[in-house]
This record gives sequence, structure tokens and C-alpha cells, in this order.
Amino acid sequence: MLVAQPSEDLMTFALGALEHATGSVVDSGGPLVPFAMIEVDGNMSLTRFVGELAEGQQKAREAISASTGVTRAAVAWDGYLTLDGQRTDAVFVEASAIGDLESVVLAQRYEIAGRRRKRVQAIDIAALISRQQPLF
Repeated sequence: MLVAQPSEDLMTFALGALEHATGSVVDSGGPLVPFAMIEVDGNMSLTRFVGELAEGQQKAREAISASTGVTRAAVAWDGYLTLDGQRTDAVFVEASAIGDLESVVLAQRYEIAGRRRKRVQAIDIAALISRQQPLF
């Protein structure tokens, strides 16, 4: 089955959300507090959901589902990505745009360096890791 490429609009939005998530981890020293980024009528809002990771992620998804008039939305969270048998810290973003048949899930790996002062830096480039059902 041939799957259509994600729209440029969706990828631009998803990469913007991922850049914000990565920047938040770098600035704070990690981990990322899950958030929902929602666009309605050209206005963007971002809400963070403090708590356990799964709970924060679920609340972010619920916030998107409860919103009306959404044109684009993303959920961001912190986790682990395993590539070639190596597990690393990563931030993830799942994003959807109105009219697209699938959402995209992007990941950006990062590492924590330094013993006394934590420094966080991104590893490699962001990657499209999966496609899912739309968030809305």
C-alpha cells in the first residue's frame, strides 16, 4: 500500500514543535514536561501538563480533542529511542494538520553531558519515526 508523503504544512508545524521541545530540554537540562500545541484560526497556544509522563501525554491529547476549530496540533513528550540496539534520551512530537490522513511522529535524540553542571545537547538530526492516526 502506497502511503502519501506528509504535507509540507504538517512537517513544518511538526518540526517547529520539535524545535521548541528540544530547546526546552536544552534550556532546562531536561526532562521535557509534556505539552500540547494547538492552532485555531491562525492563533497558536501551548499548554504544558505537569505530572507523570503518561498522564501528561494523555492530558495533552485530551486538550486537543476538546478544542474546536483546530487546524494543526501537536503533542510533545520526553522518552527513549532505541537505534541499532542503543537506547538514548529523546524528545518526541506527534503532529496532525486538518485534512491530512495521518499524523507524523518525529524524534530528536539528545545526550546529557557534564558531571556537576548538566549540559544537554541534541544528537544528529530529527527523524520521522512513524505515522499514526490523526490527533483530531
